[in-house]
Amino acid sequence: MGVLYGRYYELTLYSTTSSEYLRMTAPVQVQFRVSYYPGMGSIKGTAEITIYGLNVTSMDQIISKYDRVKLVAGYNDSFDTIFDGNVFTPSKGKFGPEQYLLLYCSMISEAETSARINKTWGSGTRVCDIVQEVAGELGVPFTFLPPIDSKDNNFWPSLGRVSKLSAAAPPYAVLDDLGQSFGFIVYRLVNKALLLPRSDTGTGVSHEISVDTGMEGSPIFTAGPTVNVVTRMNTKILPGDEIVVKSRYSVVSAQGANFADQTQVTQTKSGKYYASSIIHTGDFYSDVWSTSIQGYARGVDWNPITSGDDNG
Repeated sequence: MGVLYGRYYELTLYSTTSSEYLRMTAPVQVQFRVSYYPGMGSIKGTAEITIYGLNVTSMDQIISKYDRVKLVAGYNDSFDTIFDGNVFTPSKGKFGPEQYLLLYCSMISEAETSARINKTWGSGTRVCDIVQEVAGELGVPFTFLPPIDSKDNNFWPSLGRVSKLSAAAPPYAVLDDLGQSFGFIVYRLVNKALLLPRSDTGTGVSHEISVDTGMEGSPIFTAGPTVNVVTRMNTKILPGDEIVVKSRYSVVSAQGANFADQTQVTQTKSGKYYASSIIHTGDFYSDVWSTSIQGYARGVDWNPITSGDDNG
């Protein structure tokens, strides 16, 4: 693995049809942007990975041989696989005298994309049973949070029953439509699909984000119940996790903000949110090695600008 200022990275290109693979570490320069978010259909987890220092022959061999990529990143004391997915568009380019290979990648495989549901469920079928059946057609492990049979939280059973429901679409599209109607979100993570309520139930895992844990700059609050915060790369934070944001200063987004009220820009902010979108950004030979998180506050009407907890 490559190490710079305590950083780790390991990039592996491999094939779904052969045992060949190519592993890259430092001093090869890489840049990446890995995103987890509740997109629609097959656009849920993506990566843009740029590899520098390759000659034309090497780039052509990579394009012809490898259709999958795995990226491990973090620090020497904490690193994880942050992406393992399908290369759907390779692109060669040049930056000054250096040539590079840019890979656009999706967490969702071609097999997942080509899968299709064609079924009608009759009157009285439980929504949670339909969701579970459709998730079973994804072809990857899946997790419901809270578990469908949880005794402490009955979110899934409380979704009720259908009078009749027909579906003729890829499983992710069907799940997204059901999620819009019944209030849940579908993520595609490295090794599984994750389904969880849009409410503040969360995964039960909590992370503090403050200057003591590597927060970069100040959190940015919008006029709605969201926060955008950046921290040193933290590969442990996943969608649905709680983030406890603690900051001496906060900044209000210009969108809908009233800058005549200077207290909105300078007052201490602290609050609990649930991670909705996560972006890991790395540039091995530059200052960029960070995680950006968009979080939603407790309850749909909770506004951090007016309801944030003071830190004192």
